[in-house]
Amino acid sequence: MIKFNVADIKKKLMAETSFRMEVQPGELDLSSQDLPVIGKISIEGNIENAGDVLLMKAHLQAKVKRVCSRCLKEFEAQTEAQVEERYFPAETDELPEDALTYKFDVVDITEALREGLIVNEPVQPLCKADCKGLCPICGADRNVVDCHCDTRTIDPRLQKLAELLHK
Repeated sequence: MIKFNVADIKKKLMAETSFRMEVQPGELDLSSQDLPVIGKISIEGNIENAGDVLLMKAHLQAKVKRVCSRCLKEFEAQTEAQVEERYFPAETDELPEDALTYKFDVVDITEALREGLIVNEPVQPLCKADCKGLCPICGADRNVVDCHCDTRTIDPRLQKLAELLHK
């Protein structure tokens, strides 16, 4: 868990505190199923007093193990995330349901950082932009070999017409 005492910055409008650290994935409650991070996560940011709320801005960097969505090979890639969150005092009335709060001048930024990294991950990661993927017929990796399989599909309604063309 990553917590900060914000008593000093609450005393003065626009006051801020900066932070820079490297943490293990477990400190952000990240399991290898959530995000397979390799090594440590670098975090750099600040928390500032914006009047009624505290504003946290952070930049995260980590090396992550991914599986290509086209060729199914494992690869390592650098991931980065920008996180901005507002923290309201816990005693504030009529807060939105998903609002983040703090008590006793202590702000826990763990969940915001964790979510920022997970949400930033691509839905369909690629080992390289021009990955050719696997052949749907023989399963060969098209990045390695050209398999020459016929991958054209014919609409079943037009199959009889295609047979006439061959005659």
